[in-house]
Amino acid sequence: MSYREIHELFVVCDECHTSLSVDDATYEDADNEAADHGWQCDELQGRHYCSLHWHVECHDCDITDVGSPDELEAAGWHIDRDYPWDSLCPNHLHLTCRECRKWDVGPRHRLEYEGWQVNSADFEKSLCPECAKTKKDTK
Repeated sequence: MSYREIHELFVVCDECHTSLSVDDATYEDADNEAADHGWQCDELQGRHYCSLHWHVECHDCDITDVGSPDELEAAGWHIDRDYPWDSLCPNHLHLTCRECRKWDVGPRHRLEYEGWQVNSADFEKSLCPECAKTKKDTK
């Protein structure tokens, strides 16, 4: 009689306990394969979330939320899919001036109060206070 050992590894969602089979792999390879399937893998804390249960935290105010990346973005989150801990909640924007490339992060009301002209369709086409003032002065 012969025996053969089969090693199977599964990545398990810490939220819903859905499992993803990664066959015979190292833990690092398993995390990479899970990420290729849309999973969020937190190497430092050893947590895994399937594509329906991403955990995001606002880089600016520490508010958290859970959901699929598409659902979170539809709710106004600005998610960095490679670095979810650098995401911003709907109350905080990351603006880049289309003229001088200056950038700022913060709540919309503060940025507008300071003179930013916010382009809601594409935040990277906003104008910083200095460039916005220059545009007004040339008109």
